[in-house]
Amino acid sequence: MPPSKPDHNSCANCLTRHSTEWRDLDGRSLAYLDRAKRTRTVATGMNLYHQGDNADGIYCIQSGLIGLRRIDENGNSSLLSTSSAGSTAGYKALLSNEPHNSSAEALVPSEICFIEKSEVRTLLAENPILGERFLQRSLADLDEIENSYSRSLTLNLRSRFLHLLMVYYDQSGYLDEDDQPSVGIPISRTDLSQILGIKPESLSRMIKKVQDEGLVKINDRHVTFTNLEEALFEAGITL
Repeated sequence: MPPSKPDHNSCANCLTRHSTEWRDLDGRSLAYLDRAKRTRTVATGMNLYHQGDNADGIYCIQSGLIGLRRIDENGNSSLLSTSSAGSTAGYKALLSNEPHNSSAEALVPSEICFIEKSEVRTLLAENPILGERFLQRSLADLDEIENSYSRSLTLNLRSRFLHLLMVYYDQSGYLDEDDQPSVGIPISRTDLSQILGIKPESLSRMIKKVQDEGLVKINDRHVTFTNLEEALFEAGITL
């Protein structure tokens, strides 16, 4: 009889658990988490929660991409950041007992595990290391905010744009049929311009320039790096 395949729906066999806050839980706590979680697929454009909602639990991203959006006092919506597989959404509001300060929207079809607030509290009480991991995640998120701000001060628009493309390439890049490094951009150009903090027309001019210079080819949301080494250099990334 052939050996059974591992159940990747089980938290113990989750392909992204090694990068999550749950990675130190023992077998008993993982079994509890298995019983407590609810897994579902969220369609593009659907929200996990809305800005101003009270936190009723946290969301583990198994696959896909989640964007955090914030609406200002004038009703303008801006994409603040994106989170991919292995990330946790909604934990800050839950741990601080404050309403969510942004909305979480699926930018592509995403598989999400939801754990209710009471179940998270139980696991935190029984596993002090879990609280430490969430603190470390919070500090890492803060570091990324500081790094992003630093890049906005020290790198020009072109470098910041290429750096963002490299982030997406690191997450889901592949070699196309011509053996060229490629990636699909999961967000619109409007969202790209918001993340970069520029106007859409400035982004369009910059994209035309890097294409004309032979660094990349961009067709709608598909990017092919025609000179990956130079793109990495200009993005300020060293291998």
